[in-house]
Amino acid sequence: MEIGTIWIIVAAFVILLEIFAIWHIIGSERRAERKMLWIVFVVYAPIPGLLFWLVRGPRAVKGRAVLEEK
Repeated sequence: MEIGTIWIIVAAFVILLEIFAIWHIIGSERRAERKMLWIVFVVYAPIPGLLFWLVRGPRAVKGRAVLEEK
Protein backbone atom coordinates (compact mmCIF):
# COMPACT_ATOMS: atom_id res chain seq x y z
CA MET A 1 0.00 0.00 0.00
CA GLU A 2 1.35 3.41 -0.92
CA ILE A 3 1.90 6.18 1.60
CA GLY A 4 -0.64 8.37 -0.21
CA THR A 5 -3.32 5.73 0.18
CA ILE A 6 -2.66 5.48 3.91
CA TRP A 7 -3.01 9.26 4.31
CA ILE A 8 -6.29 9.22 2.40
CA ILE A 9 -7.62 6.50 4.71
CA VAL A 10 -6.49 8.45 7.80
CA ALA A 11 -8.09 11.65 6.47
CA ALA A 12 -11.35 9.85 5.72
CA PHE A 13 -11.35 8.37 9.24
CA VAL A 14 -10.80 11.81 10.80
CA ILE A 15 -13.61 13.27 8.70
CA LEU A 16 -15.97 10.50 9.82
CA LEU A 17 -15.03 11.17 13.46
CA GLU A 18 -15.69 14.89 12.93
CA ILE A 19 -19.12 14.17 11.46
CA PHE A 20 -19.89 11.89 14.42
CA ALA A 21 -18.78 14.57 16.91
CA ILE A 22 -20.73 17.33 15.16
CA TRP A 23 -23.84 15.13 15.07
CA HIS A 24 -23.60 14.62 18.84
CA ILE A 25 -22.84 18.28 19.49
CA ILE A 26 -25.91 19.39 17.54
CA GLY A 27 -28.08 16.82 19.33
CA SER A 28 -26.93 17.89 22.79
CA GLU A 29 -29.02 20.01 25.12
CA ARG A 30 -26.47 22.79 25.42
CA ARG A 31 -27.04 26.39 24.41
CA ALA A 32 -26.57 27.32 20.76
CA GLU A 33 -23.48 29.44 21.53
CA ARG A 34 -21.69 26.50 23.16
CA LYS A 35 -22.65 24.18 20.34
CA MET A 36 -21.23 26.60 17.78
CA LEU A 37 -17.97 26.98 19.70
CA TRP A 38 -17.55 23.20 19.88
CA ILE A 39 -18.27 22.81 16.17
CA VAL A 40 -15.81 25.55 15.21
CA PHE A 41 -13.14 24.00 17.45
CA VAL A 42 -13.69 20.50 16.05
CA VAL A 43 -13.66 21.71 12.42
CA TYR A 44 -10.69 24.11 12.56
CA ALA A 45 -8.49 22.01 14.86
CA PRO A 46 -9.55 18.47 13.94
CA ILE A 47 -7.25 16.26 15.99
CA PRO A 48 -6.96 18.44 19.16
CA GLY A 49 -10.63 19.40 18.84
CA LEU A 50 -11.78 15.79 18.68
CA LEU A 51 -9.55 14.74 21.55
CA PHE A 52 -10.70 17.64 23.73
CA TRP A 53 -14.35 16.97 22.83
CA LEU A 54 -13.95 13.29 23.77
CA VAL A 55 -12.58 14.31 27.18
CA ARG A 56 -14.88 17.24 27.99
CA GLY A 57 -17.94 17.04 25.74
CA PRO A 58 -19.94 13.82 25.99
CA ARG A 59 -19.06 12.96 29.58
CA ALA A 60 -20.10 16.36 30.91
CA VAL A 61 -23.54 16.07 29.31
CA LYS A 62 -24.09 12.46 30.43
CA GLY A 63 -22.93 13.18 33.97
CA ARG A 64 -25.27 16.12 34.34
CA ALA A 65 -28.22 14.16 32.94
CA VAL A 66 -27.62 11.36 35.45
CA LEU A 67 -27.46 13.83 38.34
CA GLU A 68 -30.69 15.56 37.25
CA GLU A 69 -32.60 12.25 37.13
CA LYS A 70 -31.88 11.47 40.79
